[in-house]
Amino acid sequence: MPQEYETFARDSAHLFGGKEVVMTLRDLTPGRRKYRGINVRGVVSRPPRPGEAVLWIRSVVGNRDPAPCSVRIVEELPETFQGLPYSDFFEAMQRA
Repeated sequence: MPQEYETFARDSAHLFGGKEVVMTLRDLTPGRRKYRGINVRGVVSRPPRPGEAVLWIRSVVGNRDPAPCSVRIVEELPETFQGLPYSDFFEAMQRA
């Protein structure tokens, strides 16, 4: 069964540069690990590429983009990022 993930993005345009980006993925694949969150460095492609995991992009308020993408995970990152409490999560991810 192919992997399926979703991510939340303030501005989805920065995901489609063909470069590696840091993001948090939520696993949507049925099973024990469904909804598990992982921090990764990956490359997002639109239209989806065969053999890569399906990626759904949501806005920060939860609106889902109707067109799927694909993601190639280059590296899994630690579960936590260095940052100040109650600071901006997206800024902490950019520094990773």
